[in-house]
Amino acid sequence: MSRTDTVDVKRWRAKYALIERAAEADKDAQALFAELDSERGARNGELREILADLVASSDLVAFKEAMNQWTRKDGPYVGFGPVGGPWLAALVRRAEEEYAEVVGLLKLTLQTPASPQDAADKLQAMEAFLARGGSRGHRAPGPGHTAYVLSLFWSTDDGGEWPLMWENAPHMLQRLGWLERGLSHAERYVAFADLCGALRPDDPKYAARILWYLKESGAFVGIAPRALDVCVEAAEIAADFRSSTGYGEARREERAADLARQLRGEADHISDSLIERLSAETGLYLEAPTLALQQHAGEDTAYRSDLYAAWILVGGAGAPGFRLWVTPSGVAFGLHGGWEGESDQQHREVGTIVQEHLPRGLTFLRVHEDGRPDRLEPVGREYPGGETFVGRWWKGEEAVGRADFADEILTTARALTPLLRFMTSSQRGPLDDPSLELAAMVDLDTEVEIFRTERPYPSERDAWHQEQRRVFAACLSREGLEDFDLPTFKRIVSTRGYGDIGGQSVLISSINALDAAGIDELRVMVRNLLWGEGRDEERINRVLGSDDVPVQGFGESVVLKLFAIAHPEHWLPLFTLGGDSGKIAMLGRLGGPARWTDGKSRGRTHVETNALLKQTLDPLLPDDPWGQAQLAYWLMRRSDKALMPDHDALGEAAAELLIEEDFLREIQGLLEEKKQVIFYGPPGTGKTYLAQRFAQALQPDPAKRDIVQFHPSSSYEDFFEGFRPQIDHQGQMVYELRKGPLALLAEAAEADPLTPHIMIIDEINRANLPRVFGELLFLLEYRSHSVKTSYRPDEGFELPPNLYFIGTMNTADRSIALVDAALRRRFDFVPFMPHDGPMEGLLRRWLEANDGPVWVAELVDRVNEDLRRALRGPHLQIGHSYFMRPGLDGDEATLRRIWDYNVYPFIEDQLYGREHELAQFRWENVKARYGQFDLTRP
Repeated sequence: MSRTDTVDVKRWRAKYALIERAAEADKDAQALFAELDSERGARNGELREILADLVASSDLVAFKEAMNQWTRKDGPYVGFGPVGGPWLAALVRRAEEEYAEVVGLLKLTLQTPASPQDAADKLQAMEAFLARGGSRGHRAPGPGHTAYVLSLFWSTDDGGEWPLMWENAPHMLQRLGWLERGLSHAERYVAFADLCGALRPDDPKYAARILWYLKESGAFVGIAPRALDVCVEAAEIAADFRSSTGYGEARREERAADLARQLRGEADHISDSLIERLSAETGLYLEAPTLALQQHAGEDTAYRSDLYAAWILVGGAGAPGFRLWVTPSGVAFGLHGGWEGESDQQHREVGTIVQEHLPRGLTFLRVHEDGRPDRLEPVGREYPGGETFVGRWWKGEEAVGRADFADEILTTARALTPLLRFMTSSQRGPLDDPSLELAAMVDLDTEVEIFRTERPYPSERDAWHQEQRRVFAACLSREGLEDFDLPTFKRIVSTRGYGDIGGQSVLISSINALDAAGIDELRVMVRNLLWGEGRDEERINRVLGSDDVPVQGFGESVVLKLFAIAHPEHWLPLFTLGGDSGKIAMLGRLGGPARWTDGKSRGRTHVETNALLKQTLDPLLPDDPWGQAQLAYWLMRRSDKALMPDHDALGEAAAELLIEEDFLREIQGLLEEKKQVIFYGPPGTGKTYLAQRFAQALQPDPAKRDIVQFHPSSSYEDFFEGFRPQIDHQGQMVYELRKGPLALLAEAAEADPLTPHIMIIDEINRANLPRVFGELLFLLEYRSHSVKTSYRPDEGFELPPNLYFIGTMNTADRSIALVDAALRRRFDFVPFMPHDGPMEGLLRRWLEANDGPVWVAELVDRVNEDLRRALRGPHLQIGHSYFMRPGLDGDEATLRRIWDYNVYPFIEDQLYGREHELAQFRWENVKARYGQFDLTRP
């Protein structure tokens, strides 16, 4: 039955007139409509011909091919392909077993209905067929898309007035309170068409276009002109409400509920249309909670008779924020101090201070108890007690029906923003109260200056991340998700651009396995996640909590990265909650709440932690979410110590190593200057041991040090990164880009730029160094530059300046003269020779310190003199570490075992084929030649 003459429709027409006026004043919208209309006649004619051919030939294959070609054409129906295309394809697959029935059904249902009942019958016939399913298990077309596909055919009939019901039209109109809930798909379309005819009797199709404009633009068109009438009628019904009898009759209660839904729908539209402008104007992260349908009436609850649109800080429905309040007697906009968990004393404290700083031209508004017909009363510039609400009051209908009223809202919000910030800082609730002011424990202004200088920020690498976000954002925009640039999407989730979330190999392999329909499902899921209905937390929870997703591996970090790219005005590129660098820990570092998870969903917790961090960091680095995230990471890792250790740390290491502290200081200086050194010398001279102890002195944290050992098979993929096989979710072998020790330590150093990170490369000369380092050789010398690496063609990589390398090189295996010249230029080489420099006399000092046989040091020195003469160089001497063993007491049997099984095989290898010379280094001959020593006494 038509609703043309109902009082509701008359009220809605007044709101519709505002929407139509806004659309006709929107030059961009008019240009788009003109462009679409220029193609509409041709596209309509083509579709009618396709339908006529199907009716005449019953050739479903030709119909499908013609539709595929039609959907690819530019014009007003370019959006049909992603939704209608899969629906038709799935229906055609059913024809493999039910050809005649599918063709007959399409011929019947695609023809223009003769009446509302005929339209309902056609939709119900298609729905019944789809609900029956097929015997071969084909994926059924989505029943929710049926009305969209059929109504598109009907709308192209110039002789009819049936409007096209786009995909989300029912949801939007239900949210406005203009369309009943609980209807079947067929009933929904008939109700939609009836509503369009009621709003614009002369052109229902045009009405559908205007409603689509409201949905797509999200424009504020003004408060509904009859909003006060709705409040008055609702208040009259509410006046009859009694605790014992309710509304007295079911009809009155149903009407009260219907009016409350309309008030909530208007509030939702106002809050959604202004939230981005208010957030930008105030620099605060605001969210818009949904208005409750019922309010307290004494000890009971009755349907509401007023409406308010709220934009609040995080912290629940009772958090402080802005509020637009419509009552039977007028409209107010202002700052509400919140109410959840507040005592009268806390209200008075806030209200009294607000009174002292109330901006000129604004007033307090008394908030009366729930259940009164008119809850607001302007009372002047003195705090009246109760809930704190200050702002402006427009009597009667002064504020309704005006698109320019948004300007007055924004002006008032600007004036009240300092007070809102104050209210936030004045909330001193329990530790898990998310309305706490964060910066109380940190002098952030000072920290930012240090951050800019010492990190430094911004760098070339930061500029690269910012550019990546701009490229990625185009892919994730509303328009970009119509076409869906799949290669760019895979780059978003698998590269480090605008934040590293790991390789996501499971997700990538799952995406690669999708067919065309699956890719479209992924596109729709991403579109609904980023741009769909509901609050951010609801959309996040829908994805994280659903098992019905088109891909595997679409986890929390992926979701949060997509939000950070698509909505940088609200979301920081911070993707984890827990851990040492998670958002909860960051809030703790800034003096905020320590507990977050009790009773909250993951989506809600992400929203709250992100909002509080942004609220604190945005004033420090305005409009720079990447910089704000980097500042947060930097604050988490910042150390008050210098890059290198103090005197005592190196002094302690030198004393333990029995060498001069100046030697360690010299190595320290070399590292600071060139960033990488190599310790070279004969085996057993303590190169690796000293490197580890020296690195420990420079960086006590073992997580910031690493050691690798090169060998002839070492590769670039082992050392830096490369593809490695693994089993995916389907049990198939796939290749995952896995980071090696250098990539991991470089990322840690980049994230913690104020402390040294040290990579020890043991036996560095055993590998093919140009092959292992590849293009990284360039970065060893040019730390401030980045290069495109073998496995990162889409992003640059650079070695952080606080990443240091210490290599060890056994010159018995390969002479330093044979090391690649390019590598030699990039390292400082520190000799470790038993007879010279800091290592001279080290064995004697160690034996003295450990009550060992000191004369053994003299024996080794004499043998090394012989080796230097025999081998004409210092690189093949006996290292002191062979004899630096606890419990060495000078017993000849012990010394002989060391000589025969450690020292002599090394000498034998160097003098192979020179038996006469080799014989003098047998234990018996060494003992005889240096017989002046008593080998049986210490």
